Amino acid sequence: MEYFCILASFACVVATYIYASVRERTYLNVLTPTFAFMVPANYLLDLYHLWLFGPSGSQFGYALIYACYAATFVAFALGYLKMRLPPLRLPFTAAGATGNGLAPYLVLAAAVALYSPVLIEFRADLANPRHIYEQTRSGYGTYFFLSTALCYLALVLIIFKARRGRFELVVFTSLCLVFLWLHGSKGQMLLLVFVFSTYWVYVRAKSVALVRFLVFGTAMMFVGVGLFLLTNPSLLLSHEDLQGIAAYSEYTRNALLVIDSDVGPLYGRLSLEQQVYARVPRPLFPDKPNDYGVLYLAEHFFPDAFQAGQGAPAFSFGPELADFGVLALPLLFFESLLGGMLLNMFMNSLRRHRSPGDFIMVLFGSGVCLIPLPGSYLLPEILVMAIAANILHGMRLSPKRSVPGSAAQPGAGFR
Repeated sequence: MEYFCILASFACVVATYIYASVRERTYLNVLTPTFAFMVPANYLLDLYHLWLFGPSGSQFGYALIYACYAATFVAFALGYLKMRLPPLRLPFTAAGATGNGLAPYLVLAAAVALYSPVLIEFRADLANPRHIYEQTRSGYGTYFFLSTALCYLALVLIIFKARRGRFELVVFTSLCLVFLWLHGSKGQMLLLVFVFSTYWVYVRAKSVALVRFLVFGTAMMFVGVGLFLLTNPSLLLSHEDLQGIAAYSEYTRNALLVIDSDVGPLYGRLSLEQQVYARVPRPLFPDKPNDYGVLYLAEHFFPDAFQAGQGAPAFSFGPELADFGVLALPLLFFESLLGGMLLNMFMNSLRRHRSPGDFIMVLFGSGVCLIPLPGSYLLPEILVMAIAANILHGMRLSPKRSVPGSAAQPGAGFR
């Protein structure tokens, strides 16, 4: 029964991805980030773990969680492909802007300055950034997440800069990679791949055939393993074969713990706490609870790790399942449908205006959030980031030179 649930859900996801790829005329598309995460983490490694160790939950639990995976993916694709919505014009979209040459470097410098107190405090662990990551999971959110967001913003600005050479782009991207590596998170480094692939397909208008996509997928597999070795080498070196990664991919198994437990229904409490408390820096709210949202589940199911301050294990749709039980399935379907509709609107705007702000919104809609704060729906924050990108991209540090006797060109500056 467990194998049937996994394989049936996997078939739905793959069929939906192929359908969307044919409609988009490229196998590398806005569904790729989610697909690239779901296939190994929620299907392949779970199948391998099931074969090695047997079921991790009840048959009902497997049926419910894998129905959630398939429903959310299918609903998102339907919302994106089938709905027709008007484009969203962001403020400060500059017509014909070529990009401020200094802006990417100033933003990256701001990111380094913001993260430097952490690097100074943990300077003994610079050769082991994973240790820095483990020690800064609580109380360092402002330094950790905001510095990463500024790094991503700088990268988007350099990508959209008109007069920049390949060498400049390679050097700047390398600096960003080193900076993200110092954060100790492989996911933050992997995000750059989807930033560039989305730009390649939807800004440069390049299509990727099936064969090239399979090559891309194979390369992504090696990149993923390489990042595991780079940020957490003991995960592979201390286990035989892929057992280390299989045990690390815990999303589904932790969600099964929630389904098969007596937690809930909590009627939306965890979801609300995650959206509110996660946004408030602890220095501004010293009495902020430590067991809000997904952390409540971590305290309940992994009390030793929670007390040790090792952060919250991933629970997939655990908060929604704890809040609403079986009703989480239709709620997640409707939520994903709305998410696909929003992406459709963002994509229409990118195709019309081609601004870095629209690009950031498309990335967010496709699951590539440039503010790496897990568990929160950061649409307002991403909107602010997108508007800031447009301002910096269209800003001039010096007046535009004009030819004597000529009229000012229309479209100069912000509209």
